[in-house]
Amino acid sequence: MWSFLLSLTLLLVQFTSALPVSSSTAAVVTTIVLSETVQYAVSTTTSTPTALGTVVTSLEQGRTSAQPVTTVSLIAADSVASALPASTYVTYGASEYSRKYDARSYNSISEVDLFAPMEATAPDDRFPIMVSHPLHPLGMSNSVISKSTIPTNNFYSNLFLGSRGHPANVYPYSVWWDQGTNGDYGLAISHTTFSQRSYGPDPKADPVEYYYNPVGINSISFSAAEFDSGMTMSLSDPTEFSVNVTMAPSTSKYGNGRYLCIPLVQGAGFVTGLYFNMKPKFNSHVGFQSLIEGASPRYGIKKYIAHLYDGTVWAIYANVPSGQTFSLSRQSSSSIVASQRVYNVVVQIAKIVHGSENAYDYHAGKYAYHAHVYGTAAGSRGTVTINYWTLQGNNAGRLLLWALPHHVASFTSEMTKRALGISIDSQTKGMMYAYSTNQLVMQEVLPTDIQFAPWTSIPGMRADYTSQAIKLITSAATSEIAQDFDAQTNLDSMYYSGKALDKFAMICYVSYSVLKNTAMTKNCLNKLKRSFAVFADNRQIYPLYYDKTYKGIVSSAGIATGDSLADFGSTYYNDHHFHYGYHIHAAAVIGYIDSALGGTWVKQNKEYVNTLIRDIANPSDSDHYFPFSRSFSWFHGHSWAKGLFESADGKDEESSSEDYHHAYAIKLWGQVVGDKSMEARGAMMLAVMRRAMTAYMLMNSTNTIQPENFIANKVTGILFENKADHTSYFGAEIQYIQGIHMLPITPVSSYIRSPTFVREEWKSLLSSVAPTLTDGWKGILYANLALFDPKSSYEFFSSSKFSKKYLDSGASLTWYLAYAAGVGGTTS
Repeated sequence: MWSFLLSLTLLLVQFTSALPVSSSTAAVVTTIVLSETVQYAVSTTTSTPTALGTVVTSLEQGRTSAQPVTTVSLIAADSVASALPASTYVTYGASEYSRKYDARSYNSISEVDLFAPMEATAPDDRFPIMVSHPLHPLGMSNSVISKSTIPTNNFYSNLFLGSRGHPANVYPYSVWWDQGTNGDYGLAISHTTFSQRSYGPDPKADPVEYYYNPVGINSISFSAAEFDSGMTMSLSDPTEFSVNVTMAPSTSKYGNGRYLCIPLVQGAGFVTGLYFNMKPKFNSHVGFQSLIEGASPRYGIKKYIAHLYDGTVWAIYANVPSGQTFSLSRQSSSSIVASQRVYNVVVQIAKIVHGSENAYDYHAGKYAYHAHVYGTAAGSRGTVTINYWTLQGNNAGRLLLWALPHHVASFTSEMTKRALGISIDSQTKGMMYAYSTNQLVMQEVLPTDIQFAPWTSIPGMRADYTSQAIKLITSAATSEIAQDFDAQTNLDSMYYSGKALDKFAMICYVSYSVLKNTAMTKNCLNKLKRSFAVFADNRQIYPLYYDKTYKGIVSSAGIATGDSLADFGSTYYNDHHFHYGYHIHAAAVIGYIDSALGGTWVKQNKEYVNTLIRDIANPSDSDHYFPFSRSFSWFHGHSWAKGLFESADGKDEESSSEDYHHAYAIKLWGQVVGDKSMEARGAMMLAVMRRAMTAYMLMNSTNTIQPENFIANKVTGILFENKADHTSYFGAEIQYIQGIHMLPITPVSSYIRSPTFVREEWKSLLSSVAPTLTDGWKGILYANLALFDPKSSYEFFSSSKFSKKYLDSGASLTWYLAYAAGVGGTTS
């Protein structure tokens, strides 16, 4: 499709010479719940059309209420007592139609391509093939499906799932298919401001439990005079950053050869549509108060300003090929219509915010249709570039992009020169900022020093394994290694199995690295290898399949049981990075120890582990068997956990810690197998996550991104694209909400969760709760305490009053003791 659009655009350019341009409590739900809704009314000054946006205050389809924490009663004894960016930058001028590296001179020895391909072969025959996923991507042809690697956890999934009427959050806008509301058809556009947010349940509380942006306010929509109930919407070219939407009228009425093409691209300055053999029309459920034709920014570009009844103002630009006539008029308070059919006219729409109109004038005519990320690392410094591919009409300006706060905080010095001084509200990530650029170039310092051993960001703290500590850790390890590994790991859930495998892996690591007990290490390692082999050979209760529809490795649980939410919805691509992250981390630890002892386990298991990584974090679009970076969003700076479930508020994530755990696992596995690109990529993901999560999910008292009356919650709870809800899918108890953002506690935890943040959270929310708990959440909270007070954490786990009830199925006393002591818990 895009090669065709490119040819159309080139035809456009030929028409004329281009002139230089200087909480609610979670419940088990299986359907979309709208039982508790709030109608949001747009204020109007007349009796003209109004818009009713909807705020969904219940949690939605696609999540179970299953606890992520369970307690294992297999431990013999109840107690064991007796960041600054580099100064170099990327130069501009790279091709806008192909991937290019920046123009710096690199050291070929130390420079690492962050996105070097892994394998590009089909998964081996240990994975049975699922020829067709039970949930077909609507609006995609068989050709598109077979040739594409369809992102499942991406911003536009709503456009091919269920009703296909829920929004795609193309930050800063949201868009959706209007399928006949008030008789209107097309692609609706909405932008909400901070002032439109709903807070609750008590809006006067501090902190409030949630804030929501209203959905469904159709401010202006791309439509056509030919559109009616017979129109269609198809999708093509699905990638991480973009998708192409094609709308066409009924072929029985109008035949073929008429369409409206709309590329949806994250961060694009305009929402852009190309009309071919259609009569453009623009609808509004808010209502057009007036339409004014403005002065043309350049020859060949028409400009209109639409004032809406809610006080908002929208700019409409039309790039008109030479020889065609194009004009718009306000047909009614709800519609604007063109005078005639047009061919190859590019229309761009943007909401005018303070200071933006001149910038829009300057940038009209050029638009992004795709984006690609690339990057490099040298030592502890790395650069990531999101490069936008563009098309343009005649006399086009430059490309305008909107950047998120974590982008801006890591921009190179050259990027700062391209700032336009304009901002716009985003849905849940604060203000976005306008830049005149084809690329977003960011630099980070990488956490290369964080490996397997306990690590802390507390200044001056160090490991001090006293003889008493060694005695306690040895006692715990002896008891826990004696447990039945297979009984705890060969479960009907990749999630719970992974947690248990990872728990035993960390016990083996402590035996090897802290206790330095060879016999104990070999015993632990041999048992763990046997348990892991069940999964490497795909012999678990619900084996993994390779899905040819969405190109991924999925659990067969959803097929065998008929329950789309089986194993937390894994068959439908929920939480893959959480689940597989535990398995990958366990593999990294096994491989690290086994290789040190002279074994060949890594070689024997590399293909299996790499396949899991390709499913969740494939680094290259040259691998046609998996989508690029299914889970982690290089635009948002964190992963999205929700898979193939439609949602009025878009994708979501409720566990920041299991998110960064998967990146940490990838980093360590890359180290073990000697894949420098993978190791550096995992480190870069962690660096980006730390910046993004500190801004959007983990809120200390100085946070300026999230609403002031929300940050005292310390964590967002469930962060959606369109709302934040301080709750969890499995309950509203404070230890659940905060704890799911802690587990598992590993060396990388202190890198993401700063001592300042953890101290504030503990003192304000947890210090009075933790002592009252009697289950595995107690252990999690006290392990987290080690991130700012390792001495108190160690005292808790080494106390004679410690009970095995305080350990969940993914935690061990061995590791908690070793970690707390390893970050200064026994230092006087």
